[in-house]
Amino acid sequence: MEKQTTSAGSRVGWRWIVVLVFGAAWLSIGCSPQTLSMFLMPFTDNNIPPEYKLFADSKEITLAVLCNFGKLEARTDAHGSEVELADLTMKAIKKRCEENKHRIKFVPDAQVRSQIAKLRQQTGGEPAAVELGKSLKADYVLDVTIESFGLYEKSTFPPMYRGRANLMIGLYKTESKDGLHKVFDKEYARVHPRDTSPLDASSMSVTMYRNLFLMAIANDLSKTFVSYPPEERRKLE
Repeated sequence: MEKQTTSAGSRVGWRWIVVLVFGAAWLSIGCSPQTLSMFLMPFTDNNIPPEYKLFADSKEITLAVLCNFGKLEARTDAHGSEVELADLTMKAIKKRCEENKHRIKFVPDAQVRSQIAKLRQQTGGEPAAVELGKSLKADYVLDVTIESFGLYEKSTFPPMYRGRANLMIGLYKTESKDGLHKVFDKEYARVHPRDTSPLDASSMSVTMYRNLFLMAIANDLSKTFVSYPPEERRKLE
């Protein structure tokens, strides 16, 4: 009988401790019910939803990312940008997936380009995204075409950096019950920096700035398909 009384008293004591802790927290952060509800539910997902929800459930997906120029780019400062963008996009998407606890695998870029060359030899033409995805055993293919790309602000001396790019973005699902494989399509334009003055070209090498610009594009691409924190909406460049 004494043991039961002690156990009941212990439970009551713990309840009072919990009440006092939450009461103190409420007083310390203000008496707004909305504020308190945010405190009481710290694990509520308040992320900004993506334009296309790549992850509908907890199932792991395999993604192939393909970046190419729409036409041959003659400027030397742009050479290799398509390969770099593919790599940075995979890294940005992977980071967001880890933050959101999504499971994703990527087809390496070298394997994607090797398979494209192989399919070209077999068919004598450019392989379709869905055909490419199936041959790579990918669930989705993210096809990014760089229509225009530049790193310098026009008509400035000394030279100043302000990147400008126009892209076509297409997402293809390799297996489709309704026969519709293209699940997302978008024209995308990017200026960097867009909130501040152009950057002095003497402040960093063209390679460093190109990487900075491509990282900004890759980050935008990742937000198109994976949710992200609301504070990123207000982030200046």
